Amino acid sequence: MTVQSSMKIAVFGLGSMGYGMAQSLLRAGHTVHGFDVVQQQVERFRDDGGAGGELADIAGSLDAVVVVVLNAEQTEDVLFGDNGVVPRLKDGAVIISCATVPPGFAIDAEAQCAAAGIHYLDAPISGGSGKAGPGPPQCAAAKMAHARPPRAQEKNTNASGRRRKTPGRT
Repeated sequence: MTVQSSMKIAVFGLGSMGYGMAQSLLRAGHTVHGFDVVQQQVERFRDDGGAGGELADIAGSLDAVVVVVLNAEQTEDVLFGDNGVVPRLKDGAVIISCATVPPGFAIDAEAQCAAAGIHYLDAPISGGSGKAGPGPPQCAAAKMAHARPPRAQEKNTNASGRRRKTPGRT
């Protein structure tokens, strides 16, 4: 099995935090599609190197979706609304939800994503736009045990490539 070094990612919410995160993903060599309710932000992101394409055309090929919106209501709309992304994603894709949402919302969203074969990571961010672009913003992530980054699934390593430690062993 080959380890994937470049991913196809969509970022929903190209405000100050989301735009900076999307730019960081571009600099890391990923193909990044940007979506926002403000069309000028989408055009600006494409002018800065972001990939084009309509969600309906590209969603099935995405490896990950980063949702950088204001709240649970907007997150719900992006994921499960009339044009929600979750039903369009391929099996095993990962949702990274960056809004601060109530724990019950995150638990329900994870269950809905899991039922669709999608991994859900609740990862609210802070640090402001000043850290989003150059990185790293602060992130408090919570996930279910079965959702691991693609590289960690391939071998017994953590995201930085180091051998995982088993609790209780040295």
